[in-house]
Amino acid sequence: MKEQLRLSDIQFEPIRHPVLPGDFIERIKAFKKILGDVDSVPIEQTIDNFKRDADPESELVIWERIASTFQLYLSHKPTTDSAIRKGIFAVLLGASMGINDVVVEELVHATPQLRALR
Repeated sequence: MKEQLRLSDIQFEPIRHPVLPGDFIERIKAFKKILGDVDSVPIEQTIDNFKRDADPESELVIWERIASTFQLYLSHKPTTDSAIRKGIFAVLLGASMGINDVVVEELVHATPQLRALR
């Protein structure tokens, strides 16, 4: 059985990059705009998280790919259903973290709205 992590046990890394590169904030705003209705983390917190990241550029590229894949998927299968949009985002986020195909397949199978999009 997996040990559960308590939110109170999580410690943030120190700020490693007090100033992010020139267009970095604009790039964050761009992906946040695309993911606005499914990513509930406030922009200020997102920027702070990037400042704490060991390699913020690589992390930003991942988020930009998540946003562009989300946008591309919805261009082919448009929906305004919040649950479906959040499910799509959850699958993309999980995939970006290396969650294997079996777990993604289980999520899709367990979510009727996502199953219907296949």
